[in-house]
Parts: sequence; structure tokens; C-alpha cells
Amino acid sequence: MQTRIFGGRHKHNPFESPAEFATGTTDQVNAEISKGNHMVAWGYPSKIDSEMNRLSRNENPEASWTWAKVMPSSNPERATYFKRNPLYNADGIGFSEDASDEVTERFMDYMDWLHTEEGMVFRTYGIESVTYTKEGGNYVFTEQMSSPLKSEGKTLTNYGFVVFGRQHPNMNEYYYPYLAELEKTFLNREGYYYFNSPVMTYTDEESSELADITTSLNQTAQQYYAQFIMGYLDPENDKDWDSYIQTMKKLGLDRFCEIRTQVYERCNKK
Repeated sequence: MQTRIFGGRHKHNPFESPAEFATGTTDQVNAEISKGNHMVAWGYPSKIDSEMNRLSRNENPEASWTWAKVMPSSNPERATYFKRNPLYNADGIGFSEDASDEVTERFMDYMDWLHTEEGMVFRTYGIESVTYTKEGGNYVFTEQMSSPLKSEGKTLTNYGFVVFGRQHPNMNEYYYPYLAELEKTFLNREGYYYFNSPVMTYTDEESSELADITTSLNQTAQQYYAQFIMGYLDPENDKDWDSYIQTMKKLGLDRFCEIRTQVYERCNKK
């Protein structure tokens, strides 16, 4: 959701009509951003220079986006938390079960190497003098390459790089210096805290039951969210809110919470 503020009026989305919230395209949003209006947008801070400023400056050369140092909330008294990403990744390179021990060991050695200094540079920047140059202590993409600050140009995939691994920390330090400032600002502030979620491991029965319930809950929740945001329903109205909750309960909300709680408590003991 985005917010636009102008002339003392407050709109809950960047469109003239609330109903357009559910049908607005990316091009429409970008068009509104480029007009130079004062806006508050939820998004990735990494897009400030590569996308937000670039679009806005098409119409207003002095446009300048920055990240907010406060978290907008309808209830400032309520604690805010940041959740770590799970300590595992479902995506990655796989290999056949019938791979020989030699092939498997070579593969694991390669994955280990990708997390070394040399491997991280290779995975993130490619080949020196071809896709990047070294400038002092920084790695900088060459002119023909796209970068976080320049969308035009070649990418590492144009050179045959399809590499999993760890991004070199210099990428953020050089191209996104405000990310480090953002992290320090938020994570050192009272009321913000980290917690490590346990890896949620479900039984086949739990997964099967949750799959059916989750699909129905997600679809219904999205429908209600759209109606709340567009003003067709009012979440502050007890009747509208109770209707939402009761509908979700009929679809299995209580059972969903029960299963998730049981799995969380079970896995949190490991």
C-alpha cells in the first residue's frame, strides 16, 4: 500500500479513485511517482536510487526519495519487531541421487569456495577487468554492466554466470550505503528486536490439512483487505470486522492457529 499526501488531503493509494487500488498496474503507480507528488511508499530501500529517484526525476530533476526513520503505525504504542529470515533456503543447486562420491565431494567443495572472499567476488561481480574493476577497496561494475544504480547494461547471466552463493558484503557498502545506516537506526532503537523463528517442520497430515485451509483463508483475507482499503467495508466498524473474523473462522481459522501453534511449540524445543 502507498500513501500520497497533498493539499492537506490523505489518500490510501496513489490513484484518484480508491477503487483503482485493486486494479492499478505497475505502470500506473510509476506514472504517479514520476509526477513529483509527495508520497510515502512501502518498498525496498535498495530501490531508492535505482528506481524511485530515477522515475521521479523524469518529471522533477530535484526529486529526492529517502527512507523514513519512523515506522508508520495506527498504534504507535504497540511494539514493533523485525523477523529474521529463516536460516535455510528452499532454492539452490541440486544434484542427482546417483551422483558418485567424487562428484558430490567436488560439488560441496565448490559450494564451500563460493563462501570464501574469492568466491563471493566471483559470484557477485564476475571476472576482474571484464565485468568489474577494483577501485581502492571497492569492487565496481564496468561501464557496460548494469548495476544497482544503472538498470541499463549487461548482467552476469550474459556472460554465462548462473551462480548460487553468498553476496559479497561490499555490494551494499558501496552501492547501498544507506542500508547500513538504516540497520543501525532501526535495530538500535528501543522497541525493535530480533527473534529467531524455529524451522517449522510439519507432518504429512499437518501439511495436507493446512494446505486446504490456507488457500481458503488467503483468498478470503485478500478479498476483505481490498474492501477495507477501498472503503467498501470499515475495519473500525465492529459489524464489518466481526463479519470478517466469523467468515475466517468458518473457513478454519481456529484450526489453522491450532496446528501452527502446535508445530511451533514442538519445533521450538529442538
